[in-house]
Amino acid sequence: MRKSERKRQLLAQARALIAAEGFRAATPGRLAESAGVSPTVVGRYFPDEEALIRAVLDGLRADTFPTPEMSAPDPVGRLQALLDGYFAAAREPTLGFRVLLRGLVELSDPDRRAELNAVLLECTEPLVRLLQAGQQAGVVRRMDAQVAAWELLQAVLGYALTGPRDVPAEEGEATQPLDTLLHGLLKTDV
Repeated sequence: MRKSERKRQLLAQARALIAAEGFRAATPGRLAESAGVSPTVVGRYFPDEEALIRAVLDGLRADTFPTPEMSAPDPVGRLQALLDGYFAAAREPTLGFRVLLRGLVELSDPDRRAELNAVLLECTEPLVRLLQAGQQAGVVRRMDAQVAAWELLQAVLGYALTGPRDVPAEEGEATQPLDTLLHGLLKTDV
C-alpha cells in the first residue's frame, strides 16, 4: 500500500475510533490495534499521541460540513442552502462532525483547543463570504459577518449537542431552526 493511502486509512480509522470511544482512545498503540497493523507502522506516520491528534484535527474541516450545491442565483438562496447543509450535518452527523463534537466536549489542553478553534473558524469562512455578499446585495442586515458566522456555527453545534427539539409554534411562525436564524439575518421576510 502506498504511503499516502496508508496514512489516509489510518486517519480514517483514528476518526472512527475517536467518534466511537473519544479522544482518550487516540493513541498510536490503540490505533494500531484497531487498524490491525503493527505499532511500528503507525509510528511511521504518527510518532506520538500529539502528532496523531494534530493530524486528525488538521483534516477535520473537509469531513465536518460537506459543501452543498449552491446553484441559487441570489445570496439569500445560497445562504439558505449552506445553512441547510450545516443543519443536515448536525441532524445526521458525518464522522468528522462527531469527532468535532467530541473535541468540543473532551479537549481541554490549550494547544488542542486552539487547533480545534482554528477548524471552527475555517468552517465559518463560507458563511462569512455569503453574509458579506448578502450585505452587498442589501438583503442581509449590516453586522460583523465574522461574528454572525461564528454565532450561526455555534447555533448549529448547539443544535447537534442538544438534539432537535419540537418547539410548539403558532401557525405561520418559523418552526425550523434554519428559518428562525435566517429570518433574524434578513432585512425583510423571504
